[in-house]
Amino acid sequence: MKRKDNGVANWRNEKKDISAFLEDNKKYLMPLILVVAVIITVAVALSAGHREDKLSQTSAADAEASSFEVPDATMEENAYPEVNALVEKYYEASAEGDSETISQIYKGLDDTEILKAVAASEYIEKFDNITVYTKPGPVDGSYVAYVYNEVKLYDYEGNVPGLETLYICTDENGNLYINGDIADTNEIDYLKQINVQSDVIDLNNKVASSYNEMVSGDEKLAELLTKMRSGLQVSVGEALATSEGASTDSSSEEESAEETEEENTVTIRTIRATDVINIRSSDSETADVISRTEKGQEFRELEALANGWSRIEYNGAEAYVKTEFFDVVSSETVEVEKEETDEQETSSEASSSEDEKQTASSDAASSASTTDETLASASDSSTSTSSSSSKSSSSEVISSAKTGKIVVEESIKLRKGPGTDTDSITTIFAGATVNVIEQYTNGWAKVEYNKNTGYIKSEFLRQ
Repeated sequence: MKRKDNGVANWRNEKKDISAFLEDNKKYLMPLILVVAVIITVAVALSAGHREDKLSQTSAADAEASSFEVPDATMEENAYPEVNALVEKYYEASAEGDSETISQIYKGLDDTEILKAVAASEYIEKFDNITVYTKPGPVDGSYVAYVYNEVKLYDYEGNVPGLETLYICTDENGNLYINGDIADTNEIDYLKQINVQSDVIDLNNKVASSYNEMVSGDEKLAELLTKMRSGLQVSVGEALATSEGASTDSSSEEESAEETEEENTVTIRTIRATDVINIRSSDSETADVISRTEKGQEFRELEALANGWSRIEYNGAEAYVKTEFFDVVSSETVEVEKEETDEQETSSEASSSEDEKQTASSDAASSASTTDETLASASDSSTSTSSSSSKSSSSEVISSAKTGKIVVEESIKLRKGPGTDTDSITTIFAGATVNVIEQYTNGWAKVEYNKNTGYIKSEFLRQ
């Protein structure tokens, strides 16, 4: 496999601290069609999770502003040469791992997402057959672009199809850029509405179907995608650890002069869940699921690990969640005994080592289209009362939960009942749209799909 020297640690230290963007677009832009869209095409969609905090701080004048009229406009294919040129430049930079160009083109990306783009370039030879479908954006000089592309990987002969949604705007100098930092309620509402228009959904389903057929019929590709996802997690974690280590080394002398022999300081943050997320016993996707968060639920973060997990305080003990699905609400610097700090560091190192072992083991036995479903099944069966008690005592309808047409994030089985011990009706592939009838407190949802009615886990619905 061809590798590129991306100089990750050097350029990341020059970045400013910007609000997390990529994973918070779940509510109003079309998703990347599958894991390949996240891992390979470096798909970056627009988010609503982090934006909610910004929106709550907008002025009354902004709240009273009139909304944009959403036109019933048909998608245009390769209609704007300047838009195509920007998209081509973005994909070329993504394939080359050119972090500086990506940052200039795509405004609003945080350091972690740029790290992912750079790491993904190690697997990508080039992007072929790029086709840009556009609809008018909410403001003058803006476009909503749906970019079809085919990824050529170094270790695979064929091209893998993908689809990415980009919000393209014009700056004060007349230059186009990809906008990933939206806080205006009217713009967000416009994007939500235009992304559920029939021709957009048809395009998304068409590409998703093509991808699913390709992966389901090629075991080698499925295994490659699984290994690539694991490789990206390791690469980004190492890059974060390296850059943080360099920063620590550069300021160690100053810090040591300020610290006393008996005491040290740590920063403890309050974080808020942007979605319904698994709470696990350790920092690994194969660890036991203790519980699940509620959207908006807050926790005391004891430590943010370099591998993308956060150690939190939960029910008087410690637990772990994925950092990317949480907003920082507040932070507090407290003094602790040095021995306690050393114990925390030792615990973190041991936990990270164990995570590497578990990740290597699970990757060898997983496939790209069934990993999350398998993990969900394992977590449901991990307690002796999970299946029977959830049906009998935790099956109330959640009146506030979303219903209607919702996109499924991962490939999952449609089952006859709300439990993994019930028979499978069919497979719903990632990117497909289902009609949600009801969602229940036991974590399941009743849905309609291809004239079949059954049940799926609510966590796989794009919230």
